[in-house]
Amino acid sequence: LFNLLSDRYERKSTIVTTNLAFSEWVQVFGCEKLTTALLDRLVHHSHILTPKGESYRTRRAKKKPSTG
Repeated sequence: LFNLLSDRYERKSTIVTTNLAFSEWVQVFGCEKLTTALLDRLVHHSHILTPKGESYRTRRAKKKPSTG
């Protein structure tokens, strides 16, 4: 992932979706320096959107009648 984002850095648009906070990414990649470098490239010139409220799936699941 690091190599892909490095190759695309300031050349192509990239969309990344995740349910993890940036502080949790190091647990996925295992290396704090690599994770910091990856996030640095990813968030430079970026727009970070954080949805608020209940998710569409959660809202729909609550409307469905129970099957059990």
